[in-house]
Amino acid sequence: MDPRINMVMVSAKDIHALRSFYEQGLGWTPWMPASEGSVAYKVGTSVLIFVNDAYLAHESGIAAAETSKSIWAVFVPTKADVDAAFDLAVKAGATITSPIRDRDQGLYSGYFTDPEGNGWEVVWSPHMPLGADGALTLPGAA
Repeated sequence: MDPRINMVMVSAKDIHALRSFYEQGLGWTPWMPASEGSVAYKVGTSVLIFVNDAYLAHESGIAAAETSKSIWAVFVPTKADVDAAFDLAVKAGATITSPIRDRDQGLYSGYFTDPEGNGWEVVWSPHMPLGADGALTLPGAA
């Protein structure tokens, strides 16, 4: 698996309150243009993305009432690695909550929930070529 970047999507009920805390309180700058339903911050080689409950439930395939408060993303070097990781996860007892598919921004990923209910996304991204320094660059990123 590709350890160059960590990303976590956190379910948030009030994006505006969180933005106030991180931007005014901590002085963080959004990594990508924020929207009504999401905001992302890059801290070192980690990306923290706050999304509203409905979006996280839609993307992950987990009902909003049952969704974990966060979903961790693991980036891998190839699409075949995404497929292999899902095969291993299912054999180990994970539940696929959203099947592997091509997504926005050209990402190839899917979601699963481990036996303890933690949410995971395994991702291949064309925006993170082999040899990159850990910075995931998406179109429109600041």
